[in-house]
Amino acid sequence: MPILNAVAFERGDWAAQFDFGKAWPCDAPVLVEMLHSVSGRILRDKACRAFPDLATFGYFCRAANTKRALEGLTDRARRFGWGTVVHIAPANIPINFAFSLVMGLLAGNSGIIRLPSRIFPQTELLVDIFDDILARPEFQDIGKGIAFVQTEHDSAQLKQAIARAQGLIVWGGDATIERFRAYEKAPRCAEVYFPNRVSSALLEARQYLDLDATAQTDLARAFYNDSFLVDQNACSSPGIMFWLGDQEVVQRAKSVFWQQLATLLRQEYEIDPVAKIDKVLDVMAINMAAGDPVSITRDASEAWQVHGYAQGDLPLRFGLFIEVELSSLTDLAGYLRPNEQTLTTFGVAPEEVYANLKTDGCHVDRIVPVGQALDIGLLWDGKDMLSTLSRRVQVG
Repeated sequence: MPILNAVAFERGDWAAQFDFGKAWPCDAPVLVEMLHSVSGRILRDKACRAFPDLATFGYFCRAANTKRALEGLTDRARRFGWGTVVHIAPANIPINFAFSLVMGLLAGNSGIIRLPSRIFPQTELLVDIFDDILARPEFQDIGKGIAFVQTEHDSAQLKQAIARAQGLIVWGGDATIERFRAYEKAPRCAEVYFPNRVSSALLEARQYLDLDATAQTDLARAFYNDSFLVDQNACSSPGIMFWLGDQEVVQRAKSVFWQQLATLLRQEYEIDPVAKIDKVLDVMAINMAAGDPVSITRDASEAWQVHGYAQGDLPLRFGLFIEVELSSLTDLAGYLRPNEQTLTTFGVAPEEVYANLKTDGCHVDRIVPVGQALDIGLLWDGKDMLSTLSRRVQVG
């Protein structure tokens, strides 16, 4: 079904073609086969190669990956989807809607997916691919249970769909979450909310300086992908940079790292004029929160480093990073925020970081290497989505 604009969605004709309440067993092979077909189209399509996030989604949907994820659900043979899940995608992450859809599908649910109000080129490409694949005879049954829509949050049709739905997934700011929590829902509606989150990166200075020039460039690329592909708007993109090591070593590592990143930014990153204004306003907000003007290093690129302010509870986007120096890994826990989601690391194994944080309650949901911040999975924000979005039938 092509993207339904607000007028077509409110008219309601689409409902006659939509199989509301449709659900499948969690281990339905046809769902894996359909997603694998989508993956193949993405990875073969020349137009898709211009969008790294679309390529990432293509790899995510490969049968080997989805089968592995389902095998982790040991009781999948007795699990079914709840029915139709309404997905509310975030406005500023082009492909998030598709990951949300896959979470619901692999758990056995049909879906109504509200797309961002701004249609990104990769969004249109991906919806066209889904339409082509779902038109195949073997996948038409799935297609009857998928609808992509564009409409306002307070749409009457959207509210009606949520009231009937067996599930609801909302990605957005805290205000958006509160709005959707208040909407009428079915008594057994499975609700999943992904509110505002923040993330950080941890780099071990000596390990970084020991890299050769090529490896340093590769790390800059990985960090760029984590941060600048989405203007730091992803909840998993780092805002605070933790540097671990002796002060003199840390200063040298920072100098080399930001120079490497600046070279890449000058070649590939162009900030929107409105974003430039927002970035300056964000700095002003940090100054007000700090009480005194903070020190900012701007160099000759769009990566700005903020010094002397470590709260990180204000917007950090468009290349704005708070830098914090740590002499010991044991100091890290004191800086992690209550809504910390992802900590990307270099030079310290994620397992070692976790072992250090475990005694303090580990106030972070993901610890992964630099370059994997945006690698969304079926375990997200500490929630096992396959279990949450399916029901287990007790037998005997």
